[in-house]
Amino acid sequence: MTYSIWLVPKYADAKHLGIIIQKLARQYAAPGFSAHITLFSGIKNLNEAKSAVRLVCSRPIKAKVVGIGTSGNIWKTLFFQIKKDSTIAKIYKTLDDSLSNRYSFCPHVSLVYKNLDKDEKAKIKSGIKAKPFYTFDRLVIIRSSKNVKKWQKLYSLRLDATRRA
Repeated sequence: MTYSIWLVPKYADAKHLGIIIQKLARQYAAPGFSAHITLFSGIKNLNEAKSAVRLVCSRPIKAKVVGIGTSGNIWKTLFFQIKKDSTIAKIYKTLDDSLSNRYSFCPHVSLVYKNLDKDEKAKIKSGIKAKPFYTFDRLVIIRSSKNVKKWQKLYSLRLDATRRA
């Protein structure tokens, strides 16, 4: 069993992204999931993950979309690429410094998890419109697995600059 730490968008942005994700899930018989940016994954110890999350002090993050990407990796089939600005980089560094495992971080919001051919991905990509920015206001720890239906939210922390580590 492993755990992942996500940045989760505020309600309005989660709703907007959720509509896109659920539409693609229905259209391609793919699993549905909550919109997120995975900050860290493959964490073996839940208490270590909770301790790391509690060290993060940040205001909600206004994340800039810099493009729509595709890949052969099912977890990045089609995604909004997010600019790795100083705030996001600082949060990642805080987690990286306090967690015992390593994770290659490339900020993005996945839109569908499904093996699709290049032409189908290009077709989807041409029909999707991203907002220029999405605001993320929570850190969430989930129990993760290769089966999306078994993902379980275990812990949530609202980003609030007044909170002290």
